[in-house]
Amino acid sequence: MKTKLNQSKLKLAIVSAMLVGSAGFSTAGYAVATKIDSMQVKTQVLMSCTVDAPTLDFLTYDPTAGTDTNGTSTITSACTGGGSATITMNGGSAEVAGSTVTVPLRQMTHSDNTKLNYQLYKENARTTVWGNDEASGVSFTAVAGNNTETVYGSITAGQAASFGSFYDFVQVTLTY
Repeated sequence: MKTKLNQSKLKLAIVSAMLVGSAGFSTAGYAVATKIDSMQVKTQVLMSCTVDAPTLDFLTYDPTAGTDTNGTSTITSACTGGGSATITMNGGSAEVAGSTVTVPLRQMTHSDNTKLNYQLYKENARTTVWGNDEASGVSFTAVAGNNTETVYGSITAGQAASFGSFYDFVQVTLTY
């Protein structure tokens, strides 16, 4: 009986060793077969811009001076590089009645409701009015970082004006 019991233990040990060994073979066999594919990763960068239009301050205007009073301001925009954009300006809050979208006639207003004519231009020579449509605005191709455009303003000489502050609010629009 002792021999039979030992034979059973021996058989159990052999079967166990075979199972453990075959499990190792099947795992190694599974790891040898692989398949590879690649996944494309992509996006599309949209055109995006911000715009900052600080005050154009003429400082002072002397109605008795014989020359126009000039001033400048710099509009800064930050856009996605490579896209095109256009900056336009409306006629302001006191736009002269009958002026056109392309060439608005602009006025600043005093608290007593008197007006002071002025104009905004695209260049230092002050000959081309900066208007409110694509043709009369300023177009550019954006570079990465800040894009700047100078606004050249002029108050016509010799206008009668009340003492004190005059102001206007011009809407600056960046279209991209």
